[in-house]
Amino acid sequence: MRATQPVNHLVLTVGLIIASTAAPAFSDVPDDVITRCRKSMGDYGSAMVKACVDRDLAALDALTRYAPQDRAAVARCERQMADYGWAMVKACADRDIEATSALARYPPEHRSLVERCQREMGDYGVAMVKACADRDIEAEQELRKYERR
Repeated sequence: MRATQPVNHLVLTVGLIIASTAAPAFSDVPDDVITRCRKSMGDYGSAMVKACVDRDLAALDALTRYAPQDRAAVARCERQMADYGWAMVKACADRDIEATSALARYPPEHRSLVERCQREMGDYGVAMVKACADRDIEAEQELRKYERR
């Protein structure tokens, strides 16, 4: 047993060095991130709380570098998803940004359908508008099949 003690100390020392250089200073972590992660992940141990904090900090850092045209999506997602953490805000914003790009490529004949979906689903984000439009486009294609019979 004694032979493993130096190895254990070495592993612990290396782990502490890596953690101290890779992690932000505790004072740099917003209190709300730590509190939310402790609340949502505390039952699973400190390692899971730290993973939650690290994930949220990475997401928050990424969100601060988004292009100005994407800030409206980030703001909407922050309002709706903030209770679930920055990683969820980022996931929501990424979906809306991707959906915005996809909707811009839809053919003009789908414009009125997209506008209707925007009126109905716009408060829930562009990803929901796109889902609504996709559903209706698919349904319209199926209806055309019936009409051809």
